[in-house]
Amino acid sequence: MLKAILVRPRFDSATEHTYAFAKDILEMCQKAGIEVIELAEEDAVRKLVEKSLTAGDMDIYIHYDHGDEGALIGQDEKACIDSKNCKLLANKDVYTLACLSGKSLGVDIWNQGGRFWGYIEVVSFTTDALEEFKRAFNCGFEFLFINGEEHNAALAQAKAEFDSLAVELVGKGKTIAAIFMRMNGDNMVCYNANSKPEEKEGCLLAILKSPIRLWGLGLELIRGR
Repeated sequence: MLKAILVRPRFDSATEHTYAFAKDILEMCQKAGIEVIELAEEDAVRKLVEKSLTAGDMDIYIHYDHGDEGALIGQDEKACIDSKNCKLLANKDVYTLACLSGKSLGVDIWNQGGRFWGYIEVVSFTTDALEEFKRAFNCGFEFLFINGEEHNAALAQAKAEFDSLAVELVGKGKTIAAIFMRMNGDNMVCYNANSKPEEKEGCLLAILKSPIRLWGLGLELIRGR
C-alpha cells in the first residue's frame, strides 16, 4: 500500500482555492487505498512535515500550494521543504502545485534521488474556471498514482489535458482562463530517472501580482507566489 503526506495550508485567496482542489486528491487516495497523513492549516508547518517524513516509510509528498524557486511554503508562510531538508524526500515522489519550485527545489530533490512533479514558473488560475483548473492541476496525480502510468507518459497525458481544457475554455468564451491554462501546462515539469531537469526561459506571469481583479469581466486572476 502506498503512503502519502498531504500538506495543504490555507491562509490567503490562492490557498482558499487550492485547499479545496486538494480535497479531491485526498478523496482519490482514500478510494484507491493510499494511506494519507493530512497536514492541513495549522498543521501544515515544517516541524510536523519533518516529523511525518521521518516517522514512517512514506512514498508520496503532496503540497498544495505556494512556493518559490527554493521552497514549499507552509501555513506560517515559512518553508516546509527547502534545500536544507529536501534530503528527507530522497527516493520519494513529490507532487506539488507550488509556483516556481521546479526551478531549484525540484532539481535539489531530483539530485537526492527523488522524483518531482511541479512547475517552473508562476501558477495562475481564474475564478470563472475553478472546476477546469482543478481538473488540470489534479490530473497528473490521477495518471501517476491511481492509473499507475509511468512518469513521462503521465506528463504527456497531463499536458494534453491542459491543452484540451484550454480549447474547452475558449469555446465557453473564457479566453483569459484559456491563456493561463495553456501557460500552466507549458510550465509543468516532471523530473525522474528518465527525465532530467532542463533550463527554460522565463515567463511573463512572473511579473503579475496576486490577486488581480479583472474588472468588467466578472472574474479574479489568482497568482501563486
